Amino acid sequence: MKYTLGILDEETDQIELIEACFQDDFNIVKIDSIDSIDDLLDIIKSEKIDVLSIDYKLKDHNSGFIFNGDYFFSELLDKFGDFPAFVLTNDVENAKKESKKINPRFIVDKAEIHSFINPANEKAKNSFIEELKLEIQVHKNKIDSDIAELKELELILEQGKTLDDKENRYIELNNKLSRSISGYDSLPHTYFSQATNDRLDILIKQTEEILNKLG
Repeated sequence: MKYTLGILDEETDQIELIEACFQDDFNIVKIDSIDSIDDLLDIIKSEKIDVLSIDYKLKDHNSGFIFNGDYFFSELLDKFGDFPAFVLTNDVENAKKESKKINPRFIVDKAEIHSFINPANEKAKNSFIEELKLEIQVHKNKIDSDIAELKELELILEQGKTLDDKENRYIELNNKLSRSISGYDSLPHTYFSQATNDRLDILIKQTEEILNKLG
């Protein structure tokens, strides 16, 4: 099964080049116009995108984008932590200076991607692809682990027991998985029994009260 690579770019020639580089290893979804981070998240969910390539200068070339790529990258990671993504640019050093929120390892020189077209650079291309696939698998493994842990806690509640010191973890896992955009569907509220939903509502309310007091 192929993973899905989303390409967020405003230049047709760049999109076609990236597609040519990676179409043998990934399903490709082209994203050439969005207005907000919510638009991007909706596309990632609906198209089940596993990794995202984001052009750094999205507002250039008279495009329809109102934000540059660093904005979308930062918003994506602020909301969803370790979702696999990387930024493409012609000026890596400048991008590193301007984009304080982006880990330099996720800023990739477009020239490197362009070089993958040359068969002489197949080894470097394969290495880059394997790194992407590893990032995707690590992300998916974390979600699988969270789901397994949540099910264990759910079983405790179904047995009529209390979570005691694991209550906060239960809430954390619910929140984390409900906003997952990893290609998995968000866990529906009906995943839990009504009794469990009632307990969760109480736990969330208690947590909010504690946070309000601390604030």
